[in-house]
Amino acid sequence: MHTARRRNWLAFLRDNTFRSLRHRDYRLYFAGQGVSFTGSWVQSTALMWSVYTFSGNDPIWPPLILVATIAPTLLFGAVGGALADRFAKRPLILVCQALFLVNALLLAGLVWFGLATPPVALALAAMNGLVQAVDLPARLAFVPELIPKDDLVNAVGLNSLLFNLGRAIGPAIAGLAFLLCGLVVEGSEATRVGAAVCFILNAASYAAVIVGLLAMRAAVVGPRKKGGRLSEGLVLVWRNRSLAAVLGCTFALSVFGWPLLTLFPAFTRTVLNQGDKEYSTLVSALGGGALVAALANATFGRLSLARSFLAIGSALTALGLVGVTLSSALWPAAVCSAVFGLGMILFLSTGQSVLQLSTPDHARGRVMALWPMTLSGGSVLGQLVFGWAAKHFPIPAVLGVMAAGVGLTAASVGVLAWALRGTTPNQVPPGDPTDGTVTSEVPATGGGPLPG
Repeated sequence: MHTARRRNWLAFLRDNTFRSLRHRDYRLYFAGQGVSFTGSWVQSTALMWSVYTFSGNDPIWPPLILVATIAPTLLFGAVGGALADRFAKRPLILVCQALFLVNALLLAGLVWFGLATPPVALALAAMNGLVQAVDLPARLAFVPELIPKDDLVNAVGLNSLLFNLGRAIGPAIAGLAFLLCGLVVEGSEATRVGAAVCFILNAASYAAVIVGLLAMRAAVVGPRKKGGRLSEGLVLVWRNRSLAAVLGCTFALSVFGWPLLTLFPAFTRTVLNQGDKEYSTLVSALGGGALVAALANATFGRLSLARSFLAIGSALTALGLVGVTLSSALWPAAVCSAVFGLGMILFLSTGQSVLQLSTPDHARGRVMALWPMTLSGGSVLGQLVFGWAAKHFPIPAVLGVMAAGVGLTAASVGVLAWALRGTTPNQVPPGDPTDGTVTSEVPATGGGPLPG
C-alpha cells in the first residue's frame, strides 16, 4: 500500500512539478543553475555581512552594494536584451559565466589579503552588475529555446524554485562557513576568512553552469539575427496594457519590498541584538518561504490561475513585512520573513510567466529585458531611499513605511485582478512578421487582457 502511494506521488511530481526535466538540454541547464544560484547566494550573504562589519556597522553599505550590482541592469538591460536577440544565446551566456567566475576569484583574493575595503567591494559589485545586464536577459530568453511552449510556465516555476532553493541554502552555507572559521580564528579575522571562503565557493559554482552549457545538444549556436530597435520591447508591452500594469506593480513591490534583504544586517544587530548566524537564519527563512512559492508555481502554475496568484502573492508580501516590522525576537521575525518570501516569489514568478508567454519569439530578448530592468529600477530606488533612511531613523520606523507601501501595492494588485476577472490570455501583437520589428505606424490597441 505504502509502495503504491509512493509510486503515485513520484509519478505526480514527475508529470507535474518536474515535467520540464523530460527535456535533456533543460535538465543540464537546471542542474548547472541550481549549483550556481546557491553559490551566488553564498557570496551575496557573505558580502553583505562582511561589508557591514568592515565599515564599522554602517547600514548604508549593504544597500549601496546591492545598488551597484543591479543598477547596470537598469541602465543597460535593454542593450543586453538586444544582444540576446541578435546573437546566439548559449555562447553569450558562456562568456558571462566565465566573467562571473573571474570576478568571484578576484573578490576572494582581495578579501583574503585584507584589500577589499567597502569602496573596492562596491567597484567589484558594479563590475558584476555590468556582466549581469547582458547575462540575465540572455538567460530569460534562452529557456524557451530548451523546452516546448506548453512546459514554459513549469520551467519558469522550476527556475524560480532553483533560485529560491539557493536563497534558502546559500545563506545557511555562508553562516556555516563563518561559524567554522570562527572556531579557527577570532574577531574580524573570522569574518575576513569566512567571506573569502564563501567567494571561492561561488567561483567554483560557475563551473557547473559552464559544463552544462557545453554539454547541450539541441541548443546549437545559430546564425546572427536581424537587429531590431531597442525600444521594441517597450512598444510591444505598451500595446498590451495589462502587462504594463503588471510591470508597474512589480516595480512598486521592488521599491518597498526588496530593501528588507539589505536591512536584515542592521535589523539583526540593532533590533534583535544578534550576530551573523541569526542574520543567516533570517535570510534562509525568507528563502524557505520563497522556495514554497516556487514549488507551488511549478506544480499548480497555470495561466488560468495567474490573476489569483498575483493577488495572493502581493497580499502575503504585505502581511509578512508587517510581521517583521512588529517582531522583536528571532523566531517570529524568521516566520514572518518566510511569509514575505512566499508572497514575493509567488507574485514575481507568476508575473514572469505571464510576460514570457505573452512575448513573440523574435523580440523575446528585448521584452524580457524589461523584467530585470523593472526589478532593478524598483530595487535601486528602494535601496537608496530606505538605505539612507536606515542611517537616520530607527529600523522599525523604516520597515513600517515599507510595509505601508507594500500594502498599497497589494491593494492595487487586488483591484487589477478584480477588473480583469474572466479574461483570457492574449499574446502581445508581434508586429510585422516580415522583418521581425514593430513599425511605428502600427497604432497602440491597448492589447489583450492579463491571463485569467
